[in-house]
Amino acid sequence: MVFVKGSRYGNLSRFETDENNGGFKGIKPRAVPVATPLLEHSVALKERLDQLAFNFYRNPRDWSRLAEANPKQIFAEYLLWAPEPAAENGREKLGQVILVPRRTEDGT
Repeated sequence: MVFVKGSRYGNLSRFETDENNGGFKGIKPRAVPVATPLLEHSVALKERLDQLAFNFYRNPRDWSRLAEANPKQIFAEYLLWAPEPAAENGREKLGQVILVPRRTEDGT
């Protein structure tokens, strides 16, 4: 498996199944860290998770913290957009409140 340098998946332990299971290779699941909510944010028109991460954390790559703090959504994009377009506003979930955690759990 190939991961980008610095990926949060890069240090996960690997596994291989035995020959009876087809010899499948993979990685073990990543434990999702606790993301204690700090703020609430109402979704506005044309927002993206990377933009929100930049606004709150000054790093667009920290968008996953927003997803981890709102675990009821299966896909991170569903925090901002509905799976099906609405007649009035397209796919944006305008006014939906999402939780914003600290950048890290150590308080920084």
